[in-house]
Amino acid sequence: MERSGVTKWFAAGLVVGSLVWAPMAQAAGWEPVKQGQGRTEVSTYEKDVADSPVKAFRGVTEVKAPVLSVLAVLADAQACAEWLYQCQSLELRDNDQAYIRFKGIWPAKDRDALIQTQTTQNADGGAITIASRKVDGEPQHDGYVRVAALRDRFVLTPLDDGWTRIEFETLIDPGGNVSSVANVISNQAPKETLQGLRKLAGSDAYQGAKLDQALVRYPALKGMVLPESHQPD
Repeated sequence: MERSGVTKWFAAGLVVGSLVWAPMAQAAGWEPVKQGQGRTEVSTYEKDVADSPVKAFRGVTEVKAPVLSVLAVLADAQACAEWLYQCQSLELRDNDQAYIRFKGIWPAKDRDALIQTQTTQNADGGAITIASRKVDGEPQHDGYVRVAALRDRFVLTPLDDGWTRIEFETLIDPGGNVSSVANVISNQAPKETLQGLRKLAGSDAYQGAKLDQALVRYPALKGMVLPESHQPD
């Protein structure tokens, strides 16, 4: 099914790091868009963000896979285009940065951004937060429009019996002349991003993932605490 180019830019679930930023970190203010039926379906939400022309969007789902399998997918830059909504490519840079490109549809150009990342785990050894935000420092590239703003985060919570809850929050202003219509069609991004992530995390390719696979992208997770049902064999 054909999708709108504007919606595709809301793939902003850029897989990388965790900078806790105020508007998205607050649990209050989320309005339900669609409630999933069952733990593996995606529930989606939206909310207004002060001083932003676009809304923030949120999705929540659970996957029958250990948290290391989810982290392995997030850490795999080559797999980004397989699950991240309309991701064209992701290139790792130094200092926890990455350069990402999003597909556009004629007559709109493709979008791109340089993102800064950081990862943390709760002091009690529970949820792992992986967030990102747009930063300056990337030269302009022919054929691409730099996004005006981008912030997102993943929160991964290990559950009993090797299940993982995945929460994804994103806000992206694609810039140009499309921001005014972006909210109308962008709420599919969290749903499709989480569906793709859940599918890969549960696949044979990422089952039995080791901590080293996550450390390639997220070295701050060295020494993280995992429940017994999430520890590798």
